[in-house]
Amino acid sequence: MDTPLVTVLVPTWNGAVHLRATLRSILTQSYKNLQVVVGDDASTDDTPRILAAVAEADPRVEVVTHPVNGGQFVNQLALLERVRGEFVKFVMHDDVLASDHVRVLVRGLQAHPEARMAFSRRLHVDASGKEIPGSAEPPLSDRAGLLDGTALTVQCLRAGANLVGEPTTVLMRSADLPTVTADLGSLDDEPLHTLTDFTMWVRLLARGPAYYSPEALSRFRHHATQDSADPRLVSRGLYDWPRVVDWAHRLGLLADPSDRAAAYRMVLWRCAAWLNGPAGADLGGPAARAALLCLVGMHEIDAGPVGDDPDVPLPLRAVAAPVGALLGPSAPGDVHTRLELVS
Repeated sequence: MDTPLVTVLVPTWNGAVHLRATLRSILTQSYKNLQVVVGDDASTDDTPRILAAVAEADPRVEVVTHPVNGGQFVNQLALLERVRGEFVKFVMHDDVLASDHVRVLVRGLQAHPEARMAFSRRLHVDASGKEIPGSAEPPLSDRAGLLDGTALTVQCLRAGANLVGEPTTVLMRSADLPTVTADLGSLDDEPLHTLTDFTMWVRLLARGPAYYSPEALSRFRHHATQDSADPRLVSRGLYDWPRVVDWAHRLGLLADPSDRAAAYRMVLWRCAAWLNGPAGADLGGPAARAALLCLVGMHEIDAGPVGDDPDVPLPLRAVAAPVGALLGPSAPGDVHTRLELVS
């Protein structure tokens, strides 16, 4: 097989602690025909010096420097403008690739022209790079090959989890970028908090299958300074889930009502766990709103869409949902509770 150019995009901001290891894992790939573009979002640590040294040592590396911090999506979109390769992937500045990561996934997409993306199993490691005990994920398949796009989406939504993984684990075709990056960071004109990656994968899976390798070809690093460790972001991310369930249904990927109901139930379970956890009292607002959206969605499975237009996003339909309808026909007319006076 030929070796087409693969573009690797590395957005970074103050990533000096792990950036060397990340870049080393990219530049020592067994697949050599790489364009590596690093976007430095106005870092104030040692990141600029590290990038200057790496770019000087390896002509495959290009550095895009932003004079002012523009945030995650501004950085990513600027990198996407530099893509020259037939295939493209992101690598987060604290993750690490196995040496055959690019080669295996490129070969998978070359062997299966109908596949819209390729990904692999990944390992979860701590800040020092050691695998976290008990974090190993079972493979989605025991052998490499194609996974049906709709079935994989349903599996993720029923599990309430991004089973594909973070951007580091995925390789895409550059021709599909306009589809993947449409409304990057938002859904139905409302911001996404944690599921931007997953909605990118759903957009691809709606168009075709994915090539999957059960080999652990990347390592996702967990550490205290990453966004996913912020409880405020985790809380807001709960509100993403029922919106994505509804969006996937409107795309035709959750045609079976039992799958949709299972997806909403999983979100409800996660909301309840959060509200009853240590952060629930102070950071429970998004979980409560997410739970309400799930109740509206589950009510619609039995009673039909709320409102006149089923293509309207769930948060807008929920505004029109009468609370009494959500409680069901057996709800008492008077929900007030009488209390005995204590004095």
